[in-house]
Amino acid sequence: MPNLLNYSIVGLEDYTISFESYCSLCEIQKHCKYGRENPFTIQISCNDLNQAKEKIKFNALQKLQKKEDVSVTYEELVKKVKINVQNLFSQIWKEKVKAQKEELRCLDSQKLDSMLVAQQGQDWWQDFSQTIKLINKGCEKIK
Repeated sequence: MPNLLNYSIVGLEDYTISFESYCSLCEIQKHCKYGRENPFTIQISCNDLNQAKEKIKFNALQKLQKKEDVSVTYEELVKKVKINVQNLFSQIWKEKVKAQKEELRCLDSQKLDSMLVAQQGQDWWQDFSQTIKLINKGCEKIK
């Protein structure tokens, strides 16, 4: 069962996710920029999250318009469009967390055993996924 990461709302629609509970798990963490005093955190803006979902929806709508008959109304097309938010969350993970692997050596298979990195990365991803789902629900209320 995944754990929730520490997160907090900053301002009206910005969230900060902290990975501070992971700061001491990795034996080479002492070489990293982040630690207990300065935990790795990322910022998530509801505005950015909602815009990304709208962009995905728009692109899917354009593809659907090309496939569907011209007699299908816009409202019917919109109902058929499904957004896979998990893909969006995965993109955020890649850009904001995994891209920091030089600083987060526990997620760098060149610095640590690749099996351990894969397991740890999977655990972190599950926790992140659960946390971002809650943030997404909060952002949908703001919308």
